[in-house]
Amino acid sequence: MRKKITAAVLIAAMAMMMVGCGKDDKATTASTVEMVEKVENTQKATVAENTSEDVVSEVASEVTPDGGEQISGGWEKPASPVITPEIKSLVEKASETLTGAIYEPVAVLGTQVVAGTNYCLLCKETTVVPDAKPVYSIVTLYADLQGNAEFTNFLTSTVQAPTEQLAGGITEAGPEMTAEATTAFNNATAELEGATYTPLALMGTQVVAGTNYIILAEETLSDQNATTCYAILTVYAGVDGTYSIVDVTDIK
Repeated sequence: MRKKITAAVLIAAMAMMMVGCGKDDKATTASTVEMVEKVENTQKATVAENTSEDVVSEVASEVTPDGGEQISGGWEKPASPVITPEIKSLVEKASETLTGAIYEPVAVLGTQVVAGTNYCLLCKETTVVPDAKPVYSIVTLYADLQGNAEFTNFLTSTVQAPTEQLAGGITEAGPEMTAEATTAFNNATAELEGATYTPLALMGTQVVAGTNYIILAEETLSDQNATTCYAILTVYAGVDGTYSIVDVTDIK
């Protein structure tokens, strides 16, 4: 508002000066109109610049992480993947109208503030059929500002999820990464080519001649678009201090 008043005063002062210098009415009018247009154009450019800065600042404040790490699309990685009572309650609410499968949240992978909040969750998915075995899925859950919740996207893997203990000795773990699992993961993936992996959640362990760690990771391919997806890795840590990747299953 101050800029508009200043511009108006400046224009008026210019007009008076031109009249005082003895210019004829037509010349004065033409010059005044030209000056008005120049001042207005400058004013519009200034307002547009300030508005752009304000919008950028506002958007940045909306997606600034609080203890987490910001990822593309305004999503934020949480400081911890542990499922909170609030998220568990939202999953239960979203499941009330869902048929065909049951979803048990295992880890929170990201949040996104919209008109409400989107949650990206690792879940155990069990289809409602006899003798169904749970598998891991990545689901997106939307919770609006009124507390309503619904599932909006599903990515189902073929990786079987442990219940209490599966045949083969895979025991549920995590979802927070342990120091041992992190060391095994970092060493096993250090020299991989074609993709880079970021560990997100520890899903299970298996004692063999050493230990297998089942880890959900963010996979970024070394292509032109740096394509990102989720993958479940089985990482082996040998008793002799060797590390290797036993299996990689993409979730797309």
